[in-house]
Amino acid sequence: MEALQMLKFHLKKLRLSFTEGWTTSENQMTDDDPDTDLASLLNGNFQDNLDKMMKTINTSKGALY
Repeated sequence: MEALQMLKFHLKKLRLSFTEGWTTSENQMTDDDPDTDLASLLNGNFQDNLDKMMKTINTSKGALY
């Protein structure tokens, strides 16, 4: 009976991971694309580049409204 309780506790502990899969890998954090970096988008005509950035966010994440 005690072995069953220990097995139950172990299995329950494995499933309760609220942060599993939420970490960002170092490769994703250091992946730089000069065409999509924020600094390069905001150089030049600010309004046009801001519009491009908002369209990119809207299409990649889906419409917020």
